[in-house]
Order: sequence, then C-alpha cells, then structure tokens
Amino acid sequence: MDRIKYFDCINKTVQDYVNQCLEIANYITNHPEVSGEEKIACSCITEFLREYRYEITTPYVGVPYSFLAVKKNKTDKKLPKIALLCEYDALPEVGHACGHSVSGMISVLAALTLEKSFPDFPMQIDIIGTPGEELECGKVLIADNGGFEGYEFAAMAHLFSMNVPFFKVRAVGDMEVTFHGKSAHASAEPWEGRNALNAVQLFFHALDMMRQHITPDCQMHGVITNGGILPSIVPEEASCYFYPRADSMKNLNKLYNRMIKCAEGAAIATETTCEIKSLYPKTSDLYCTPTGKLMMQEIFDTLELPYSKEEVSLGSTDAGNVDLLIPTFHPGISIGDNANIKLHSKEFADLVKSDAAKATLVNGARVVAELCAELAYSEGLLDVIKEEHKAYRG
Repeated sequence: MDRIKYFDCINKTVQDYVNQCLEIANYITNHPEVSGEEKIACSCITEFLREYRYEITTPYVGVPYSFLAVKKNKTDKKLPKIALLCEYDALPEVGHACGHSVSGMISVLAALTLEKSFPDFPMQIDIIGTPGEELECGKVLIADNGGFEGYEFAAMAHLFSMNVPFFKVRAVGDMEVTFHGKSAHASAEPWEGRNALNAVQLFFHALDMMRQHITPDCQMHGVITNGGILPSIVPEEASCYFYPRADSMKNLNKLYNRMIKCAEGAAIATETTCEIKSLYPKTSDLYCTPTGKLMMQEIFDTLELPYSKEEVSLGSTDAGNVDLLIPTFHPGISIGDNANIKLHSKEFADLVKSDAAKATLVNGARVVAELCAELAYSEGLLDVIKEEHKAYRG
C-alpha cells in the first residue's frame, strides 16, 4: 500500500477517537498515581477499551496494575503481533511531569485508528499496559515473566519538549551501599569506634578518582542517605545511594562491578563492613537500528513534524528491556512550543494539563500508527530491522 494513501487514512480516522481518548488522558492527569499504585489509571483505560470490544487480561503475567488488551476475534486469524506500550504512572509531588497520562493514550488512540483505518490490517495490534516506569520498572517485570514473547516489535511515543524520531537511552542500575562500623563517644573514646561515615566518604572519593579511567558513556551519580545521628557519636551505620549508567548493558555491568570493588576497598580501609544491594531492576539501553532511524525520520517528514536533527538523550527507561527482546520504537513528541521546559518539572506537568495535550495526542498517535503501517505494508522492511537488531543484541 502506498505510504500517502495510508497516511491520509490515518490522518482522517485519528480524529474519530481523539476527544474520547483526551477525556481519559485528562482524567488520569488530574488523578496522578505514582509507580505501583496505578489502580485508577489501569481501571480507567481497560474499561474504556472494553467499550471498543477489547478482551482485557489484568493483571498481565502477574504484574500489578498491568493489562493486555486484545481486539476480540483477532486471535482467530493467527496474525503476527505488535505490542503497543501504554504507560500511566506519575511522579511524586509533580504528578504527570513526564506526560505518561497522554503518552499512554497515544498508544490507545493509535490502536483504535489502525483498527478502523485498515479492517484487514495484516498484524494483530495488542495494547500492553506497563505500570511503574518511573520506579518499579513494569516493563522489566513483564519482559522477565514472558509478556513480550511472540511479538514482532513494540512501539510507543513519549512526551518531550521537542519532536525526536529516536532517543539516546542509557542502561541504568541502582546501588544502595550501607557501611556498618562501631559506635563510640567521638571525644572520650574515638579509638574504640569504626566510622561508617568515613567509609561512605572514602567510597565517594574512590568513585571520583575512578571517573578519569572509565569510558565516556559511563556515569555515576549518588547521594548520602544516612550520615549518622550526632557529631558526638561515631557513626555506627552510614548509607549512600547511586545510579550508575552506561550506553550498554555490557558497560553498565562492568561499571557496577568496579563500583562494588570501590565499596569493598573503602570498608577494608576503615575496618567496617559493607552491604550492597539494588532496590530496582537494571534497565537496558534502547537501540534504534540504522534502517529504523531512517524510517522514523521519513515518517516525521511525511507528517510534516519538524524534529531535532541532533542526538537527544532521554536518560533511561524500562522500554530498553523490551528492546533486549524485540525491536522497540520510542519516539518523542513535542508538547507546547517551549523547548526549554524540561521533563520532570512542574512547568512540564502544567503543559500536560493544558490545551496543548490534544495536539500532542494526535501527533503521537499519527506517528505510532504510521510506523506500524510502514512495517506492516513495506515488504521486507521489518525483516531488515529485525536482522540489524539481532546483530546488535547478539
């Protein structure tokens, strides 16, 4: 099918559902729920999809407040499957400052648009509700539980301060290090103590000294979460919390292991012990293949959406763990006209509540629907992307 023909069809049909989807998005925006608590959002979206004859499984593969939505009778045709990812968690204090209330409904609107535009669409379009992107890493849990098995590719769009066909996304982990020493009076008998805060300080210094010897893609940022009780008491326990990041899971694991050695060395030097653990799963980098990048740029050009020509970093996201399994598309869609308003800020949350959300919802759904149509109807394109993805992921 000619690109212009399915572009025109998508552009027309998306208007049939935008107001209904915007109503759901606005409701979720005004009732923000942080990671792991998305009861209202999950219920709201799944009830909406039931009205459009989707069969709902919730929770999906055992992950709380997740869901799988499959159009009734679609499974009878044994078609290859697409996973459209639907996020809906918020941030503490600033609410939907990442725009998940709208980005989740972008996937819903794209699915409804494709189903109506192409009754004989050659792929099954499933919507997978993925809670906890900000903290719990719902996509990691769904992936680990087999929730993405059997899918050809996954796609979603993320709100951003500009249009971005693809993001640079780093792999990230977390490391909580707690040092255990021995309490003593800091004046009367300091020699009897073993200072856990000194161990934390030494750990920080070791990491700072290591920075000049790590590859440029690696990052380490941390805070002291427990530094003791009173100056007059040698701290018996002290803790810090770090996010290590790297451009690949391979480099992240190398960095993580070097950080462990620094912590163990700090413990030896201060005659303390250290306890190291992660509170959340590691999330992977997100890879966009050369052919995938070209396709996404052409889609933005076709839709006449101006976009950044430079590489833009999003930080990290659990969508990378879906990409470990299947090609995953994750473009950024501009909301508002001010590129200086950044994600996770109160100003960005205000934009999500504004009238600008409607245009962003439409543009995001057009991009996601267009990329699905492109991969479904362009002969051999998906095969090339899958081969490039396989070569990178091994």
